[in-house]
Amino acid sequence: MMVVMVLQPAGSLEVQCPVPHITHGQLIPAQNFTYGSTATLECDAGYVPVGSTTSVRCLSSGRWHPRVPACTLGHCPYPPAVNHADRKPQRDFLVGTTVTYFCRSGYTLLPEVSPITTCLKNFTWSVIPKLCQKVQCPSPAVHHGREVTPRKAEYTSGYQVELQCDPGYVLRGSQRIQCWSDGTWRPPVPYCDKVCGPPPKISSGQHSGLGRQQFPYGFEVKYSCAEGLSLIGDESIYCTSDDGVNLTWSGPAPECRGESFVLSGIRLKPGPGPYGAAVRFSCDEGFVLHGDAESQCLADGAWHPPLPTCQPVLCPQPQVANGRLKGTLDGKTWYQTNATVTFECLHGYHFPDDGNTSSEDSWTAMCLPDGTWTPLPKCKEEGDADVCEEVHYVKAVFECGVPIAEVKTLLEIQKLFLEIKKLKVELENLNE
Repeated sequence: MMVVMVLQPAGSLEVQCPVPHITHGQLIPAQNFTYGSTATLECDAGYVPVGSTTSVRCLSSGRWHPRVPACTLGHCPYPPAVNHADRKPQRDFLVGTTVTYFCRSGYTLLPEVSPITTCLKNFTWSVIPKLCQKVQCPSPAVHHGREVTPRKAEYTSGYQVELQCDPGYVLRGSQRIQCWSDGTWRPPVPYCDKVCGPPPKISSGQHSGLGRQQFPYGFEVKYSCAEGLSLIGDESIYCTSDDGVNLTWSGPAPECRGESFVLSGIRLKPGPGPYGAAVRFSCDEGFVLHGDAESQCLADGAWHPPLPTCQPVLCPQPQVANGRLKGTLDGKTWYQTNATVTFECLHGYHFPDDGNTSSEDSWTAMCLPDGTWTPLPKCKEEGDADVCEEVHYVKAVFECGVPIAEVKTLLEIQKLFLEIKKLKVELENLNE
């Protein structure tokens, strides 16, 4: 600030006031400081007078009144706001002070743009250009792969991408990645690694890679044959590379050879060659064949007629006169081979005492592989056991050709036996 000083005559006797030394300022005019003259303080650029008085007057005593003012460093107003940016908290902004901005989350500094502004000597801030732009991650494109999620021109903070490899390649890394506020993908962008195709198939056998879809470099599969056949060739092969670029299997699949083998209860007897060979089928004991007993391997690798199946032999629910199954409440009507059932006689009946009963009041039978049961019991009415045994004995005698005279004697004895039994029953009724 500059104030023009007006000099007044000091009279006949001129009194001089000293030229003051003012840091970062001076009095204007800078000479002829005589009695009665006045001067104004002028501060250097960036400085302002201390206090409210900027004008002084030379007294007759050779002193300045009021005391010579001083200059101090000036201030800038608060820094301007910047879009998508903040600064550290600060209240005092002297000339020369610098303020550094930083971008908010999700934004990043524009390249080659300084985030610093300075308080200038004219008490204004240096020009602040556009500082921040929205964070973008680089394109996550991978060779031999693609994005499952829709592709975008810009990938901003928080956006998620799902990646997938082309057929014949396997994904190394995470399938789903996200763009972070620092402009990087987390987890890192994966890559697609070449893989082998499905392992070669083996007739009448299988390999350990069943159910897998990807076979990376170095992966090994082992082969095995169905029961009764021998493995001819290498037991295992692995995914490798002959040219350092393409992947392939280390060798062909082995072969399964043999006279016969069993598969799901079917016994096969293959012919001399793989194609055109006629094969006859038979089932193991306890199974029955459903379908054609002979089939032929065609050139397309299919069997014609279709391969039959072996269904387990079942026994029907056994029935015993005057008896019933013990503990059967599930309504089961068919039983598999080796299944057992237990019988009990109805009230008033009992099993014959011939040594076949499992216990005193139960009888166990088992389903045989031919669909029949082991001997089933007979339930006899109580009190008739001895008579029935005698009748069976007489019948056996007739069948064996015993002379008629002896047969008559036996019949008389049988008649007497029946009379005794009748009397015994009558006596028991009288005692009641």
